Amino acid sequence: MLGNIVKHEIIFYIMGILLGFSIVAKMIAVVTIRKMVKAAGEIQKSNHKLMKLIKAKFEHASLISDKVHNVEAFVEKYMYEYRVFGIRLHTWRKIPQKIIWIIGCLGVFAVFESYRTEGLGILTIKYAQWTSLFVLLILLLHFMMEEKLGLHATKNYIVEHLENVCMHRYVKKNTVVEEVQEEVQEEAAPEEPEEESEDVQMAKQLEEEEQKKSEREMRIRAILEEFLA
Repeated sequence: MLGNIVKHEIIFYIMGILLGFSIVAKMIAVVTIRKMVKAAGEIQKSNHKLMKLIKAKFEHASLISDKVHNVEAFVEKYMYEYRVFGIRLHTWRKIPQKIIWIIGCLGVFAVFESYRTEGLGILTIKYAQWTSLFVLLILLLHFMMEEKLGLHATKNYIVEHLENVCMHRYVKKNTVVEEVQEEVQEEAAPEEPEEESEDVQMAKQLEEEEQKKSEREMRIRAILEEFLA
């Protein structure tokens, strides 16, 4: 069966499909990263999905823990998880590199299989030529459209905005909120009753004793009146 696939040149079609898919993946990655760079450069007024997500998550993290200690790692996390058509951008970037290995393995297999069945003929030479051409095209595409610089620029724009604009804004906001809370707590705190002096306490005790004494005299007088009546 494998011999028939090689003989009928079906592997050429498979390698052509893989080449086309690698070109599509490369173009998706390149276009997406260019949009990200443009959006990151105008992050304050950008409606880009990734920029809005990072700003919202950064605000939430700042309100919870007062400060994000590693802003670069924070940004890299969401850039790595960013998806295009349901697939991570990181995966789109790696597809052409993986396809190079697949085409290379298919080409080597086809060359050896054609040589085994037909010897060093036109088919073997054709497989060697087209395999080399496909691999060379993908390599050229990879080196001519490198995305690392764009990703690096995007990260720098976002980190600079978060550190120099957002972080100071949220720190100031948290400080104002804490001051307001402290003022409210101070106003709501109940006032402790002032301690009475010793003279006042003694006067109150004498007053209470005199009141008790007068009450006893009134009871005795009432009993005597009833007895003598």
